[in-house]
Amino acid sequence: MKAKSIFISLYYLVFLNAIAMDNNNVPSKIEEATVFFQGAELIHTARAVLQKGNNEVSISGLSPKIDRNSVKIKTTGGVVVSSFEFSVDYLTEKSLSADAQKIQDAVKVQQKLLEQLRTEIKINANLLKILQESTDKNTSGSDNGLSIDELIKTMDYYKSKAGELEKSIADGKEKEADANKRLQELKAQLEQESLKNNRTSGVLKLSLSSPADGTCNFTVSYYTASAGWTPYYDINVAAPNQPVKIASKAKVRQVTGIDWEKVRINLSSAVPRSGNVAPLFNAWFLRFVDIDIQMRSAGAARMQNAFSYASERRAVSEMAVADEEIFFDEPATMDNFVTQSDNQLNLTFNIDLPYTIPGNGKEQSIELKNQEVNASFKYYCAPKLDAETYLLAEIADWEKLNLLSGSANITYDGTYVGETYIDAASTQQNLALTLGVDKRIAVKREKMKEYSSTGMFGNDVRQEFAYLMTVRNNRNEAVRMVLKDQYPISTLKDITVELSKDTTPPTVNVAELGVVTWEYDMQPGETSTFRMVYSVKYPKGRTLNL
Repeated sequence: MKAKSIFISLYYLVFLNAIAMDNNNVPSKIEEATVFFQGAELIHTARAVLQKGNNEVSISGLSPKIDRNSVKIKTTGGVVVSSFEFSVDYLTEKSLSADAQKIQDAVKVQQKLLEQLRTEIKINANLLKILQESTDKNTSGSDNGLSIDELIKTMDYYKSKAGELEKSIADGKEKEADANKRLQELKAQLEQESLKNNRTSGVLKLSLSSPADGTCNFTVSYYTASAGWTPYYDINVAAPNQPVKIASKAKVRQVTGIDWEKVRINLSSAVPRSGNVAPLFNAWFLRFVDIDIQMRSAGAARMQNAFSYASERRAVSEMAVADEEIFFDEPATMDNFVTQSDNQLNLTFNIDLPYTIPGNGKEQSIELKNQEVNASFKYYCAPKLDAETYLLAEIADWEKLNLLSGSANITYDGTYVGETYIDAASTQQNLALTLGVDKRIAVKREKMKEYSSTGMFGNDVRQEFAYLMTVRNNRNEAVRMVLKDQYPISTLKDITVELSKDTTPPTVNVAELGVVTWEYDMQPGETSTFRMVYSVKYPKGRTLNL
């Protein structure tokens, strides 16, 4: 009896120890992800049953790609974390997802079908061989041979049966090829689906001190660099007399090693990084440089500055978005589910809907907010750079829209016209959206040889340049036209540039860039001409990049 009691006691000790071991290994669930332009902060929850005193708990299901210095652990019930260690589990067997299991079942069915087709082909090939051998034997095996009637019957039977068998073989091979193609497609899809589950898991091993027996809830947060998001926009312009509709969206991607299943997503414009230190000045020492090198560098910088404004205004992409996007079942508007917060450092979108973001790196599209703004429409051309005339929609006070830098897909009058880029760091007063090229506004720029000349004045050379720009409105309605041209500028005392009074008086002359602008209204069928005339004086024997 005593021995039996000891045996039962030992049994219960082993049983309780097994329960304790099970309790020491707990899975976690990802609840929330704050995604930055590069990186993300993930929040997991877990629960474990603890005994009074010291405990060891392993929390699994974390990303294996974490910044270990960023790990934060919160507990309940007065439980104290005395130490923790992060490791990666490479050994635990990963089960297939429901989608992968369906594909695997389809692979097995297809394999059986392929085997049946190959068997039928083999049987028909053997029958055809037997038929051939039997026919050869019947027609040549007898000394007297077959009679004419018997030979005709034999040949007719052979023709009919052989044709039947050959058709069955051909049909079977065609079906075999289709079945084999389908099998390869299923295997490729299964391999892709299996990759989603063939991931390692991060494990957090905790040493804990619990004041009493009971359940402890854990909240684990950490930073990972294996995620990010990109803002982009869908801009719809129905007509020049209607407001511009701007839909702000986000492309979210992650390769953290785990799938984010029904997770609350926050999108932040912050970019976490190490070494955040405000810059300080070092001593700036002056030294002489070669004057020719200086002139070339200064000239290149001036040309870049002069072109930057016009280039920004006329940027039109020639390609549509090729990214594969997976869209969620969303309501007609997300405005009721997205709240936007703005502090001194960044902008954050808090989305009050659960999202599933797979860990395969494919971008998922999330709609953030919709806005409508008024715009003024103008036709813009800088013929020195590009003879095409672009229709622009200019939005004033665009800083109130709180936009982030990103690409924008533009639709005008129901037609996709291309992709542009919104630069949130731009210092331009108006946000200019390029809606496309209008061939009906024709612009031509040509050199006026009769006004262009070169002369010598003492030790100096004076060159005069003259250009004529002709603009014609071939539309059946009045338009607002913006025409730009450029003259060089000088920062050296030996080079003098003068804008001639023969130049058509511009609306604006940005002297520091050497850019002149004519802005005016054009009536239907109207033709206008503009002159750009300037002179350059420089020392004889020198060459300029004119």
